[in-house]
Amino acid sequence: MNQNPIHSTDYIILGAGIAGLLCAEELKRAGRTVQLIEKGRGVGGRMATRRVADGRFDHGAQYFTAREPLFQAYVDQWLKDGVIKEWFRRLPEDRDPRGYPRYCGVNGMTDVAKHLARNHLVHLSERVRLLNRTAAGWKVATDSGNRYHGRHLVITAPLPQTMELLDANGVVLPAPANDAFRAIHYEKGLATLALLDGPSGMPEPGGMKVSGGILSWIADNQLKGVSPNVAAVTLHADPAFAKKHWDSPDEERGRLMLDAAATFLRARVLDHTCHRWGFAIANEPWPERAYSNEDLQLTLAGDSFGGPRVEGAALSGLTAAARCLGATNEP
Repeated sequence: MNQNPIHSTDYIILGAGIAGLLCAEELKRAGRTVQLIEKGRGVGGRMATRRVADGRFDHGAQYFTAREPLFQAYVDQWLKDGVIKEWFRRLPEDRDPRGYPRYCGVNGMTDVAKHLARNHLVHLSERVRLLNRTAAGWKVATDSGNRYHGRHLVITAPLPQTMELLDANGVVLPAPANDAFRAIHYEKGLATLALLDGPSGMPEPGGMKVSGGILSWIADNQLKGVSPNVAAVTLHADPAFAKKHWDSPDEERGRLMLDAAATFLRARVLDHTCHRWGFAIANEPWPERAYSNEDLQLTLAGDSFGGPRVEGAALSGLTAAARCLGATNEP
């Protein structure tokens, strides 16, 4: 029986979220060949947009900011290309009355990832089952039977998943990183996506933080411009509620979240569904923006390193690329 052909490249990147895609972008600009392997059906990770009936929902990260020049340069180009827009500048709790830009995709948060992925070879719905470090680099095999070979491996998955994959394939990282990585855990996330029979009644710009209850965030995707034709609301639970109701039926946990949001919504809920995020926020991210092991030709990046914000993951991906290229000035 003929085996599937081997896809060879300079760099294999596991994960096509913002960290993996920006790492790939920098490596490609430097003339390297790159392939990304993503276990999900789409790119972007928690920069996610989902369609339910005729409504569209940003149901992971709601917006992003840019505080560092290197990431701002990308953001400025995305604005110029019409990929993103400034959603709003100020939340009530902001100390600076002028606020600062919060950005989102013109048609949803996944727009950025799709824009980056258009120039890269991304293998979707591919779950890695085997890793093998050889003298020539890394051999990777997936559940589908596809095989890949690269000189260097970059993993951008949450660290609990990364360590599980390395353990399963007998790859041992040296201390103290090995022990520190195993101590990093994530809070769970839970979103309820609700279709309404009319405008939500929320004030502009359509997003607000909530405290003192089971909710942490409410967003009107119609006011945001993501769901222009249908009123569609995203509710994010606080971590304690998400943990408690992780395995509850959608009808139960969704209804509890909708009841908590009732005071903010004037329209009637037509239908709702829930989405679980198993790795929402790392409790104590690694203090450096990436980890590299030259002996293994292995680099780790992602929001386990750069921090919970989109910009943190993005800067981690850029740092990973700089490490791979041996740059002396990292982001």
